[in-house]
Amino acid sequence: MTLRNPKDVLDYLSRSFLAVAGITPLVYILACILLTFLFVRTKRRHLRLPPGPRPLPFVGNIRQLPATYQEVTYTEWGKQYGDIVYARFFNTPVVVLNRVHIARALLDKRGAKYSGRPRFTYVGDIVKWKHLVMLPYDAQWRRQRRWFQTALLARNTLNSYEALQSKEVHTLLQDLVREPKEALSHVKRYAAALMLGVGYGYSPSSVDDEYIRNSEEAIHLTLDGGGPGAFVVDFFPALKYLPACLPGMEFKRRGLRARKLVRDMEHIPLERVQREMAAGTARACFGTVLLEEAMSGGKGVLSEDEEQEIASALGILYLAGTDTTTSLVSAFILLMVLHPDVLHKAQAEVDNVIGNAGLPALSDQAALPYLDAVLKEVYRWTAPAPVGGPHQLTEEDEFAGFDMPKGSTVLANIWAMSRDEEHYPDPETFAPERFLGVTEEVAQTRDPHMFVFGFGRRICPGRVLADSSIFLAAANLVAVFDIRPARTLDGKEIIPVPAFTSGTVRSPKPYLCDISPRSRKKVDLVLGTTAPW
Repeated sequence: MTLRNPKDVLDYLSRSFLAVAGITPLVYILACILLTFLFVRTKRRHLRLPPGPRPLPFVGNIRQLPATYQEVTYTEWGKQYGDIVYARFFNTPVVVLNRVHIARALLDKRGAKYSGRPRFTYVGDIVKWKHLVMLPYDAQWRRQRRWFQTALLARNTLNSYEALQSKEVHTLLQDLVREPKEALSHVKRYAAALMLGVGYGYSPSSVDDEYIRNSEEAIHLTLDGGGPGAFVVDFFPALKYLPACLPGMEFKRRGLRARKLVRDMEHIPLERVQREMAAGTARACFGTVLLEEAMSGGKGVLSEDEEQEIASALGILYLAGTDTTTSLVSAFILLMVLHPDVLHKAQAEVDNVIGNAGLPALSDQAALPYLDAVLKEVYRWTAPAPVGGPHQLTEEDEFAGFDMPKGSTVLANIWAMSRDEEHYPDPETFAPERFLGVTEEVAQTRDPHMFVFGFGRRICPGRVLADSSIFLAAANLVAVFDIRPARTLDGKEIIPVPAFTSGTVRSPKPYLCDISPRSRKKVDLVLGTTAPW
């Protein structure tokens, strides 16, 4: 047997160590750290690495990184050490990119080198959730990427979703008229319904839908706590071989619970589509397209691997689309509560363009420049995916005089980019006017669409659908409702303090607000038997 690198050695030794009775996870971790340290210490002395925080022996910089809101720490490191920061988490080299132009130079222009994905043992091997976002840069990834580009970027396909988007935003407005206090739940149902409609041709009646509840629990067990890379097994993969009953193995017990929920999340709605296709009642959707393609050429039965790949692709469509859309629409409502002057300007613009006889449609977007600026500022200020998806450098590289080690995890710190004072003076202030009255070149440079959806070959394929769905929701909310602070029983306003969750997606924490129709005519438009478009 020939062992050529530290990972091979650690994996081999782990299998041997685990055969020894009584070994504990702590002892194993310490042994791995020592071996890893000895392997890499000499090699890295000769590299011209970017500056970064001084690592501690064995563990590197992991102790200097908080468990939550890591994007803030990365931003502080950037201010101290520069636009490119090097750190080490145990044996994993990490390169943090804090400026848009650097991320584009590396992740966009050198995509062949920077399109890998780190291996996340917890999600991939314990939960066994292998989908487009987590796949390495290989043939399977390219095949799934082609699926998503056809389903989410082709203009004729996007046009086919407009009826679904109009239907679901109309339902959102009706829900808000009838139950305004449940605004955030209605927003989540809207986002979920769009993704379920696109993926499976299915529309949930409420956020209490069984599929949505099951999916939320699966996502919680899989991603809460910082997302992929948040578990020690991601740094020491051989820990996955240890029995779940041992002390310190909560991550494995959690992962095994998540595995069943993820499988149900992926397969239950797909099986529904398959039954409807067999009965001739299925609605055209992403799922029917993939199933028909897989069974083309006279093939009547899917292999287990084909079915699993399709199930995983549809599952990640739901996860990625629902969380981002929910985050941004919820943040939009919060910001309208906090900035009534912005809301009033947006309402005046919508009223002038649309009038009182109808409601905004996707075709009205170009005629609403102020609302467009508001939404750009929502994207920037919220930064819903604060660190994006981690890339992996698949071969050694050199940039700006620095060596970039092969195998490095490369993080585009979208949070830092959204707070870049060179482009966004006073970045914590919500100011849509920063996008108005500027040259085309400045507008292009400042546009948060250039970074909030990621970079390079790993950029979010659903960005166009998400953007149009968020515009449609925001424009109709502005047209129909006044959005104000909630009040106490004695009439005092309750001004919400913005607070956001930490993790893969940054979403507003629950807050109170008062949403009420602007007029009786608006209510009649919303509650009419047909959508007023």
